[in-house]
Amino acid sequence: MFEKSCEAIKNIDTHLSVNPDDSTLNSEDFPPLINYCPFANNGSEQKCSSYEELVNSAFITMLVSFINSNNDEHLYRDKFAEYAILWLCYQLNKKTVNRIDNINGYYNNYIKGIEQYSNKLKDTDNYNSCKGIINKKQYLMNMDINKMSKLYEALKILCDMYTGCNEKNNNYPSCSEDAEKFVQKFENLNRDSSITGNNFFREILSSLSTNYNNFKNDCAKNCSSCNNLPTLSPIKTPQNSSIASKLIPVLLAFTIPFFLGVAYKYSLFEIDKRLQRKQLREKRKKTKRKVYNYILLEESDYSRNSNNY
Repeated sequence: MFEKSCEAIKNIDTHLSVNPDDSTLNSEDFPPLINYCPFANNGSEQKCSSYEELVNSAFITMLVSFINSNNDEHLYRDKFAEYAILWLCYQLNKKTVNRIDNINGYYNNYIKGIEQYSNKLKDTDNYNSCKGIINKKQYLMNMDINKMSKLYEALKILCDMYTGCNEKNNNYPSCSEDAEKFVQKFENLNRDSSITGNNFFREILSSLSTNYNNFKNDCAKNCSSCNNLPTLSPIKTPQNSSIASKLIPVLLAFTIPFFLGVAYKYSLFEIDKRLQRKQLREKRKKTKRKVYNYILLEESDYSRNSNNY
């Protein structure tokens, strides 16, 4: 299924050749990508008037196309939607004018904005399915667009390796070079704690790692120059978890003796209290005996004196 994702992305990229900062963009130059452009002139004309609108239409086109081509792969749609959102971030991050830091505002203005034209769109059913998938991924809209773009760059290299091996069959001379590029990109991401410490980013890294290993074990066997490809490092443990795992034994080393010391002192205190109570009881008994003996002595003296009279 990863190969199908790469094919879907490549099909869109083939048609989307445009300068992101071009203010004279004409969507008529990109006929395969305008099905989800906004409607103008009271709905009589459909066109994209900006790079953002064109990219949004291309993004939805890519998702709808994938849904059409893979009707039975419902479970993989979610994963492809994540790849598509990475692609979207990468395309938006190309802009040098009016840059976008996260795609939450973009989502509200463009992705949700097209909903008002849904009754006029072609293939409405698949659009609605696409919209449902995107809405489930809305939590990604506040992610750092730069981080998302870097993850897509690694994904793009790996996709190029898959398509390169398939298209060039046995002749793929740049295989080792491309693998080195991917591994270097992956390792840079793996060293970034802001990526390994984010659950979604870690999932993408894990997916990239799995699909790279699948390439080594399967695809690469059929291509020349794909021998002895470099291996990937394990995905690093998030820094917070690493610190916690180191701190816990240290804290235990201090706290256990402390609590044992407290327990020991408490036990001594309890023993001391018990001894004091025992001594107090013995003193009371002695006092009672003395009083009792004194009373007996007094009674005895009184009896003797009475007899003398």
